[in-house]
Amino acid sequence: MWPGIAFICCCFSAVLVRDSLQQQQINIGAFFYDNELALEKEFLAVVNAINGPEAEQTFTLNPLIKHLNPEDGSVALQEHACAFIDDGVAAIFGPSSQAASDIVALICNNTGIPHLEFDVADDEHLNDKPNHQMTLNLYPSQLILSKAYADIVLNFGWRKFTIVYDDEDAQARARLQDLLQLRDMHNDVVRVRKFHRDDDYRVIWKSIKGERRVVLDCKPDMLVELLNSSSEFGLTGVFNNVFLTNLDSYTDNLEELTADNETFAVNITAVRLLVNAEQPAHVDPYGLVTQRDSVVFESFEPERMLLQDLLHDSLQLFAQAWRNASYFYPDRMSVPRLSCDFNAEGRGWQMGRYLMRLMKAFDEDGQRINFNIEIYDPTENVAVAVWDTRGQITQLNVDLKVQKRVVYRVATRIGPPYFSYNETAQKLNLTGNAIYQGYAVDLIDAIAQEVGFEYIFVPVADRQYGKQDKDTKQWNGIIGEIVNNDAHMGICDLTITQARRTAVDFTVPFMQLGVSILAYKSPHKEKELHAYLEPFGGMVWIWILISVFAMSFLKVIIARIAKEEWENPHPCNHDPDSLENQWHLHNTFWLTVASIMTAGCDILPRSPQVRFFEATWWIFAIIIANSYTAKLAAFLTSSKMEGSITSLKDLSAQKKVKFGTIQGGSTYNLLAESNETVYRLAFNLMSKDDPSAFTKDNDEGVDRQHCDLRVVGEKFGEKHYAIAVPFGADYRSNLSASILRLSERGELYNLKQKWWKNTNSSCSEEPDPDATPDMDFEALRGIFYTLYVGILIAFLIGIIEFLVYVQQVALEERLTFKQAFNKEIRFVLCVWNNKKPITSGSPVSSVRTTPRQSIEKSLERTPKSARRIVLGRSSEEMRELPAPPAKANKEEEHEDE
Repeated sequence: MWPGIAFICCCFSAVLVRDSLQQQQINIGAFFYDNELALEKEFLAVVNAINGPEAEQTFTLNPLIKHLNPEDGSVALQEHACAFIDDGVAAIFGPSSQAASDIVALICNNTGIPHLEFDVADDEHLNDKPNHQMTLNLYPSQLILSKAYADIVLNFGWRKFTIVYDDEDAQARARLQDLLQLRDMHNDVVRVRKFHRDDDYRVIWKSIKGERRVVLDCKPDMLVELLNSSSEFGLTGVFNNVFLTNLDSYTDNLEELTADNETFAVNITAVRLLVNAEQPAHVDPYGLVTQRDSVVFESFEPERMLLQDLLHDSLQLFAQAWRNASYFYPDRMSVPRLSCDFNAEGRGWQMGRYLMRLMKAFDEDGQRINFNIEIYDPTENVAVAVWDTRGQITQLNVDLKVQKRVVYRVATRIGPPYFSYNETAQKLNLTGNAIYQGYAVDLIDAIAQEVGFEYIFVPVADRQYGKQDKDTKQWNGIIGEIVNNDAHMGICDLTITQARRTAVDFTVPFMQLGVSILAYKSPHKEKELHAYLEPFGGMVWIWILISVFAMSFLKVIIARIAKEEWENPHPCNHDPDSLENQWHLHNTFWLTVASIMTAGCDILPRSPQVRFFEATWWIFAIIIANSYTAKLAAFLTSSKMEGSITSLKDLSAQKKVKFGTIQGGSTYNLLAESNETVYRLAFNLMSKDDPSAFTKDNDEGVDRQHCDLRVVGEKFGEKHYAIAVPFGADYRSNLSASILRLSERGELYNLKQKWWKNTNSSCSEEPDPDATPDMDFEALRGIFYTLYVGILIAFLIGIIEFLVYVQQVALEERLTFKQAFNKEIRFVLCVWNNKKPITSGSPVSSVRTTPRQSIEKSLERTPKSARRIVLGRSSEEMRELPAPPAKANKEEEHEDE
């Protein structure tokens, strides 16, 4: 019986213990100011949710609230905090940042009661940390926020911007300290402006008129008024950007700015705390859009503040820590009666410190680290990216982001064939992009069709590519338009340089070229008549003539002293009275010239010395003839190699030819900033020229048709042309991708062929520099004229001889000169008759020119048996033949009988 009674008592005791645990009441205290009614309601709502019936609870939270006035100081806070301690609270929440004292943190640190803050607080110093060991703040640290804002601005690609903040906000400088440090290092590109709530905001905007990028830190209730006041200074245009750093900016209805004001087109980016980074993208973290039972609906309740969510998180964090501690130490989770006596030692609540360790498992040194910052467009309420505490930024909702209709402004400069005016379109009074033509026009049109955007060309007024002024640090030209946000992109023959990459970003190159020397073609020069004599200089020709005459005379001398060169003039006479030497002046001169001309000759030397003499001359003649042939070919084809300038080194080594480049262009910078000796020498020569060798554009440098220009030497200084865009432009990747696709399809090559290989051009195609050009009559006309002169001289000699001959015929045949001339000229014109009869009195040489009477008299004196005809002998040679012996004559007569 007693065992049964004991069992029933044990069961009853267990039930009582369980009921006592389930009904454990935990007091928690909270401070709220009179103007924080929404926070107070949130606090009570969360407590009710924790105490709700959705899950079995082992404890209930009993909220104790103290209301504060703005006038309450540290004394009032101390009294209220000690009252909470006397009431046995397990934790104290608040007060908000309106409190100017940390007395609550000091009391909690002394008593061991957890102290949870949910509003921004000043960053504590190292000396203050021992006094705040029991304080946990769920609002992100100002140091972490400062780092986040710097990361975001750098991700935007902003290299020049202005920071505007409320000077009355005590935490503003702490939030912006990383950005302010950039100002300390780059005072010329980062400016700072401060304002007060009651100031005339137009003064601020006027001081930064023309600024395109603004970092604005202000309370949400001031935001609309601040932005409206900047409109009259052109700071709300489509090319302006404003970055809002206050985490509560979402509470101000910025949509009102764009709803009724079409000119308000500034790009606004804001940030907000993302408590749960893994929540669905369609769930608004601040309660405007909620999800229940897989159903998403919109709430029309007033927008929640960030502090409400942080207060919610702090209560949930404490409740979860209490559950975990109760699981391990269920018999020790009771709050003892403590005193606010600061001098008391060892009376702190140990389980309170344990609770702090459990809650600080998610935080270090009382600062929250498990959060992300969402970057979003407040006018469209669309998330753009998420920043995490590791410094990484992840893009979000790229496809879902609401795209504003933007007509992209394309900055360029006039300079064919990249960009020029279409004269035909101008005559037709066309407008817009239709009045332009060129490679850049076709390229942007092809890219626009690939990506899908509208654009308008904006030629820069100064017609410059882009150069930074050393004094003002301002960019001009196309780069300046992009830096000042007056254009979305820039295109022409714009070279990627390191200096320009510090101001703008570039797409992938659409063209790769090199720097070449562009010079005028040499004017056509008519060759002289004696051009064929140019292979040898004048002195060479004189020495050749001297050598010919000297060799001719010397050959006569050496031949006359050579025994074998004297021969029998009558081979049939074996005992001649005299010998004859064939080497007289006209024969030696003929052989000497024939040797140079590689022509044949019937007379040749017999003696060794004369042969050696002649062989030596032949060697000289062969060398002279071959040298002339080789040099003549080089001189007649030297037109393609005219000019001694073939490289930049040659150009820099002379001062006769002036040269220059575009002022401030990429080639100018290449030569000016290079350490190469040749580049520096070329730049120094250009700088010393007066007038200046530098030009404003290509047209000024060329100032003539393209047909008059040619490229000299090899290319140097490789250049890459690309499209320039602002830093952080989200359309840069699309432009680069489209350029690559156009290149893969061969459209970039076709565009280049269209604008650089124009078949309708009047310029003749440049000949191949490696090909040998054909020689024309102009190059060889001197040789032809020499031939004509030689033939003319020969005919003049022949005509004179013919007239003399006609006169002799007229005298001997007793005819008039005219009769004789007609007779002889008719015979000359009968070209088919190759035989001419010998008539009496015919003045002919040899047998045919001996008068008939003389021949007859000679025959009469010579016996018939002794008459011999020797072919090839003249009449004079016949008379010189010795008479045959008498005996022999008689024998011959006898034989005849």
